[in-house]
Amino acid sequence: MRIPRLCVTPTQAREDAARVRALLGQRNIKYGRWTYTCELVPALLSLEERATIGAAAEAIIQAAELVTEYVVQDPAWQRRLGFADEFWSLVKCASGYGMNIPCARFDGVVTPDGFRFIELNTDGCSGMSNVDGMHAAYMEVCGRESTYGLQSAWYDEIVPRVLDTLLRCYERFRATFADSGLPEEPVVGILDLPDEPTHWEFSAIRDALIARGIAAYVVTPASAAFDGRRLTFDNHAVHLIYRRLLGSDYANHLSELKAVSGAFVARRVCMVGALRSQIAFTKQLFAFLHQPELQELLPPDLKEVVCRYVPWTAHLQAGRAQYRGEMIDVIPFVRAHREQFVLKPCVSKLGFGIVQGRFVDQETWHSAIEEAVRKDYVVQEFVELPTAEFPTPDDPETLTIRYVHLGPYVFGGSFCGFMGRTCASPLLSLRSGERLLPVLYQ
Repeated sequence: MRIPRLCVTPTQAREDAARVRALLGQRNIKYGRWTYTCELVPALLSLEERATIGAAAEAIIQAAELVTEYVVQDPAWQRRLGFADEFWSLVKCASGYGMNIPCARFDGVVTPDGFRFIELNTDGCSGMSNVDGMHAAYMEVCGRESTYGLQSAWYDEIVPRVLDTLLRCYERFRATFADSGLPEEPVVGILDLPDEPTHWEFSAIRDALIARGIAAYVVTPASAAFDGRRLTFDNHAVHLIYRRLLGSDYANHLSELKAVSGAFVARRVCMVGALRSQIAFTKQLFAFLHQPELQELLPPDLKEVVCRYVPWTAHLQAGRAQYRGEMIDVIPFVRAHREQFVLKPCVSKLGFGIVQGRFVDQETWHSAIEEAVRKDYVVQEFVELPTAEFPTPDDPETLTIRYVHLGPYVFGGSFCGFMGRTCASPLLSLRSGERLLPVLYQ
């Protein structure tokens, strides 16, 4: 990965930054009410780097698919996840389209010796329309200027791959349940709770589906009804649900979702992703991937990829685990080696609850461990975060050091592109001035 220097005058840089910002606002590149800011220089990857990271991301999804199938069959592993029985009954219900993880986005970082995947999101993912819109705006302003040297650069468009995945899953679901009565061409419902901060994305996906000639609505649980044959939202029949609703929110709103759950169990609606993807969403997945007994289930090539690209992770609880070839007592070892580890809630979003040992003092670290063991946490080996100098969009003559994150998307089992972000803090967060980062190939 290369972060180029800004090679335009400060005046032009300020003008270009303002033009990009205006386009991002016009095109609703937002989270909640906040319009994203875009870096003025991109991350440039070679085609070889793209292929290497993409292949590794696909392999880890394959490994997660195998582990998911095993956990579904083994009550002992299921108990580690702590799902309520009613929710487990939905998790155990197979998707009907032959995969458990149709939608995925990793959080990852480029390291001196390659790449590390530090988290995995399988709850419908997020940011695809923002990434596509940001790239289009950036290239419209900067890609056309010869001074940026990006005339031959290109980027992945992710939203079309999302739509392809939705429709492919639906086609497979209809083939699996030929007596479901579902039409060849679905009506799509993009499902989440009302007033979510990502609602701009739901509208963008809806509009992209409509542009393809597919009827689509943004829907909420309260508007659902199921009569045993047909699932409707506000009296509109829906045959394909794109679940953007977090699994944890689904579990907390089961009574409101009885119609949706009933239709899915009755095979009268295809849900992408089905709730089985929640097994991979919990951060215990990476701990499972490092359990020797589960690693033995993996083909040698997948095991090698996991060991190379996924940092050591374990459930934070009393007991012993294998670490770097030795058995350790987890809690005492983690307490004594603060700078080597990160504490993460098993289910969270926006970085809430994460504690990076390297950036807190010993007292804070001990207190964080004591609190985490009373909850549901994993501990993960710390991965050195890459930094680079970026011109400040409002003041491009001023360079600031920012942490760089690349999030590979995998839809339908295939790598689709990156969500690039930078942050002033080592913990990626909107609260710390997160910006979008163009990821281009040259």
